[in-house]
Amino acid sequence: MEIEDIIAEKIIARTKGLIPYDINVMNKQGIVVASTDASRVGREHQGARWVIEHQESVTVDLADTRFLAGAKPGVNLPIEYQGNCIGVVGITGDPERVCELGALLKMTAELLVEQSREKDAALQLRIEKENCVKQLLQGQLDETQACAQLKKLQLSLRLPALCVTIKPAHPARMMQQKLDLTPALELALNGLFCFNSDASLSFILDGNVNITAKIAEAARVLDQPFKTGIGATVTAYSTLALSQATASAALQFGLAESDSVNGALSDASAALVSNSYYYDNHKEKIIISSIAKGWHLSELTKEYRALCAQDANGALRLTLQTLMSSSIDMSSCAQQLNIHRNTLRNRLEKIQDITGVDYKKLDQLFRLYLGKIILD
Repeated sequence: MEIEDIIAEKIIARTKGLIPYDINVMNKQGIVVASTDASRVGREHQGARWVIEHQESVTVDLADTRFLAGAKPGVNLPIEYQGNCIGVVGITGDPERVCELGALLKMTAELLVEQSREKDAALQLRIEKENCVKQLLQGQLDETQACAQLKKLQLSLRLPALCVTIKPAHPARMMQQKLDLTPALELALNGLFCFNSDASLSFILDGNVNITAKIAEAARVLDQPFKTGIGATVTAYSTLALSQATASAALQFGLAESDSVNGALSDASAALVSNSYYYDNHKEKIIISSIAKGWHLSELTKEYRALCAQDANGALRLTLQTLMSSSIDMSSCAQQLNIHRNTLRNRLEKIQDITGVDYKKLDQLFRLYLGKIILD
């Protein structure tokens, strides 16, 4: 392990205003990699090489500089991390004046190194967690592998579970702030989230939690309106990919429902409800809409579009809806509509005249109802 140039430069930046002397940072080869004296960067420092070799501080006075190439009077101290010397930090000046500052400089340098390493370790752990979540959402882990990965990364996920995908109103802003948002999202979502290549955010929830409350937590972190797709609940880690697929489909359905994301965070409760789309609540429409494209869509909906065009008050469409929900039981349908059976028959015959659909034939009636599912 060796001190990186970026950390060396950070040491110089943090200490040059505190210590009124030139400061140098050398790597394990004794080369100056950062200095308040730019002319020394890239030069060999034999005093630093001595420190590396003997693992202890060295004081250089004016007489010593004749024997140590690149050295000037001052003190040089090892930068240690986990018991290993990873570089050297030095102060240029009269040894009697700068030696007392040596301990402060060494402590500051080592603290910066430790903070940087901890930050790197935290970043690496977040990357591993995000990769684990992506593998789960893409169906790349079987049950055994998923359990092992979750345990290794100390991620807690109880089954049943479901996936949620969020599309913010300002996706570029979210992606630019990704590093800043991550710590708060880590706490809000128990680490089970990932940013997607299409500038959306996906996360996995325990199926027994308050979903609206969790989405509200994400809203507070993101601080912008968004639409949400909530996927199907699954009972195995290996089927989370299905939940993710249905969450994405629900989100696409929601986006298609309006041209843009609406709602304001000041109306958090109302906005979250109106902009959240549960796959289970729109299952038939989502599945059929994802399959029916182009001429297929036109064919499936043409009879219902004809009915809509000649049903200004919606009575015929309500009759169709009630007939299907009553399992095509004429008596039950008439009772629910609070009309006479003859009136019901007249309405159904009118529907048949407009659409050409024979309401007595289940396949034709179902095709008409599919049009309603797709369009309404």
